[in-house]
Amino acid sequence: MEPGVQFQSSVPGTVTAIRFYKGPLNTGTHVGNLWTASGTLLATATFSNETSSGWQQVNFSSPVPIMANTIYVASYHCGGEYAADHNYFNTAHTNGPLTAPATGHVADGNGVYVYGSTSAFPTNTNLASNFWVDVVFGP
Repeated sequence: MEPGVQFQSSVPGTVTAIRFYKGPLNTGTHVGNLWTASGTLLATATFSNETSSGWQQVNFSSPVPIMANTIYVASYHCGGEYAADHNYFNTAHTNGPLTAPATGHVADGNGVYVYGSTSAFPTNTNLASNFWVDVVFGP
């Protein structure tokens, strides 16, 4: 499974890492990915030294520049259980310059995922779900 989130920034900046919330049943190797809205892979990194639960973070080998007011997708590949809160993206959520748009304001909705045994661009949505994927951003 590759759960993710669509987001944009109000200012140009860089994404330096991917984060996700891990429950104790979310085991195996995890790979974080940053994509354009059309599915071009911008960066990928494999998580290491994970704890059994809580927020996990992997830094990209180089910061990835992003443009203002442009949709990007942050995701991670997992083989185990993943966190999900349904209907979370019925409204937009903003933290500083970053916004995860409401599901009705981005193509195909927010709270994206795809099933597969390897990383792939997540294009499916279900119930505006938040899969607790995040980025580390610097303006």
